[in-house]
Amino acid sequence: MKIAILSTIGGYAWAGTEEVWLHFARRALEEGHQVIVAADHLVVNSDLCRSLLPLGLQTSARRKFRPVRLHLLKNLLWDDHHEALAFQPDVLLINAGSPFDLNSIPSLNRLVGKFACKKIFFCHFNSDRLKVDDRTKSRKMFEAMDHLVFVNRANHRQLEVQLAKTLDKETVILNTTRLVLPEPLPFPAEKDVRFANVARLETTWKGQDILADVISSAPWKDRACIINCFGLGPDEAYIRELINMHGSKGRMHLAGYIRDIQEVWRDHHALLLPSRGEGTPLVAVEAMICGRPVIATDVGGNKEIIEDGVNGYLAEAPTASSFASAMERAWRDRDRWPEIGRAAHQQAVALVASDPPGKLLELLQQVARA
Repeated sequence: MKIAILSTIGGYAWAGTEEVWLHFARRALEEGHQVIVAADHLVVNSDLCRSLLPLGLQTSARRKFRPVRLHLLKNLLWDDHHEALAFQPDVLLINAGSPFDLNSIPSLNRLVGKFACKKIFFCHFNSDRLKVDDRTKSRKMFEAMDHLVFVNRANHRQLEVQLAKTLDKETVILNTTRLVLPEPLPFPAEKDVRFANVARLETTWKGQDILADVISSAPWKDRACIINCFGLGPDEAYIRELINMHGSKGRMHLAGYIRDIQEVWRDHHALLLPSRGEGTPLVAVEAMICGRPVIATDVGGNKEIIEDGVNGYLAEAPTASSFASAMERAWRDRDRWPEIGRAAHQQAVALVASDPPGKLLELLQQVARA
């Protein structure tokens, strides 16, 4: 089978949305299928993507033109990824960061329409905060797909509400992780609590502004705890300014990007995810695999993997007061964190054992044959 993968991500060398196709493509290549990935040039030139070249992966890269006006003109008039079209795949997997990516990138939308093959839309994220500019256009786009894949049930239900239309032909497949551990990591012995926020520094969705508010307020400002934020992103300077404004410079730190997530969890006690929107975050699954409680907002698929008070904690809403309440419940339970971490590990191992790359490959084969 000939498989084309179109990634809609732009401006980043890698993101959690790319992990699923990476592992899926490796499985497909190892089983003798032909695969081409069409993606942003930063993704195509990343070490992770290039690691599949010896297995036969083909690539097609697109670049963002400078200045912006030229890029907008190019988006309207000129299509990328001619190599992917010439590949003539049996099935196209559209690996999308959100359900409306294609409508917001006209060149990719036109490109998808030129493929004469079965098409599967893989949606990694959704939120009620996303604006639907053209509901009729979006409905037609999803009706043209042969199958839809979501990383959780909540994102699928939310899209139906946004479109005011029932969507069938859907499958839920969890995004996969590069980290698998037979046992949780030893729990840190330090008495002072070290929280970690592992996320893109983008407050609109990842909510680091909520953390800056909470950690500067009573009773947190007087407790023996700190927050280290691991990640990069466009709001780095803004988050630093918030930390300074709240007077939390010694309590909340921007720690940069770390590829080896185990390095984070060897000396941090719990994950904080005050997100305003999610798919099913890989950082949560990875923290759970390492045996760490996750304190997250009830958005996206978080409720589908986290049971409050059992293997983590859920805030009802992405607000400072709601998230502080969830953190407070966790703080009262901190003597139980090793036990809660073990429950989190068991849940995450079961999720990984479901073999998301294998499920996705099987689905593509079924759709291609139909």
